[in-house]
Amino acid sequence: MRLFLAVLVGKVIRSIARLRGGGSAIPGRIAMIIEPKLLQKTLGSLKHGVIFVSGSNGKSTTTALVAGTLSSQGLKVFSNPSGGNMPQGIGSAVIGQASLLGKLDADVAVLEVDEAYGEVLAPFIAPSIVVLTNLQIDQLNRFFEPDRVYQMLRQAAASATRAVVLNGSDANLVDIGLELTGQNVSQVEVSKKALAKWPEGALAAPRFGKDRADNSIPISVTVSDELEGIATLEVAGKPISVQLPGKGLHFAIDTALAFAVADQILGESFDLESASAAISTQQTVYGRGEIAKYQGVEIQILMMKNPSSMRATLVAMDDPETNIWIAMDEGTPDPSWIFDIDLTRIGKQVRIVSGSRAWHFATRLSYAGIAVDSVAPDSKQALAEYVSFLKQNGKRGTLLTNYEQMMAIRKLMGFLDLESGK
Repeated sequence: MRLFLAVLVGKVIRSIARLRGGGSAIPGRIAMIIEPKLLQKTLGSLKHGVIFVSGSNGKSTTTALVAGTLSSQGLKVFSNPSGGNMPQGIGSAVIGQASLLGKLDADVAVLEVDEAYGEVLAPFIAPSIVVLTNLQIDQLNRFFEPDRVYQMLRQAAASATRAVVLNGSDANLVDIGLELTGQNVSQVEVSKKALAKWPEGALAAPRFGKDRADNSIPISVTVSDELEGIATLEVAGKPISVQLPGKGLHFAIDTALAFAVADQILGESFDLESASAAISTQQTVYGRGEIAKYQGVEIQILMMKNPSSMRATLVAMDDPETNIWIAMDEGTPDPSWIFDIDLTRIGKQVRIVSGSRAWHFATRLSYAGIAVDSVAPDSKQALAEYVSFLKQNGKRGTLLTNYEQMMAIRKLMGFLDLESGK
């Protein structure tokens, strides 16, 4: 009865929240007050259990690719692709898809989980598989020090009942894997050839430990190369070329992690060709190279949440000519790191800079000798100016933005499909 009431009230609140504009974690929060065991009762009985995807960057993309890969194998997948990666956000996603009796029509759940909440959720929803994407210097206003994140991810991985799959190009994750004695741990290997194309620090933080045994973690998938959005992977000794959702080695690694998860669940019945075909038609996740269509123009949205993600984004970004729009607000509490980034790929001119940190970024651009046509801290004004420019010149735009401005600008465009994690 309590579960029924929690789902019913959550669905009503969710409908109201969406009518007011955008997703919200409030339905999940209220539902979990009514029924504290909401997540256990809805997710706890799925055939293939619950998969946690965690790490500093790449969680949303990897979650979507794992879900897409498993769906291509005929499995029914529940996921939280709309941005809510904390308990209340996951609760809202559950509310959106569960029946009034709290039943989910799914064989497996693939959940993006915030770094700080994997160890919190694990005692309530024991994950069958934990996927670790990377560990980077990120959100120190929340986490204080990178080693704390290391311990959080280690605790989450230790809770896996079936397997741990990690990105073997990240030395800190390899350390975690080697510490998990008694666990079924496998890694995605990235070739030296592929890594050589990317700037140091674009994919992982420096290693925190001093000594380490040789990397003896079994390899499940190898990323041999990535070129212009096409990855060459090797799964169980079989090479395959995969058209990725976007350009960049990070997309190749995320795809390899998805294939490694499917291999863990399905074994010899894993149909690699079907998985590859599914990835080739997969859309990029919101803000990760997504092409947003608005008032007759197209704008590619690229996120910059920390130095590593920005370096990776700039490497993979199409030539923006002089069309780029940069947006940053106080969601980036300390923007000083932008002075450590090589902005050569941006070119010699930026069309507009917006958000409450607009003048911070405009100052950084001036130090790099990059001209700025307009500084408009108000996002609504910036959107109107940018769309007008694109229409007049018949061009596609590029928006480089932090997470909070991405959410705000998508909402201004009328995209109300994201559940806040807060």
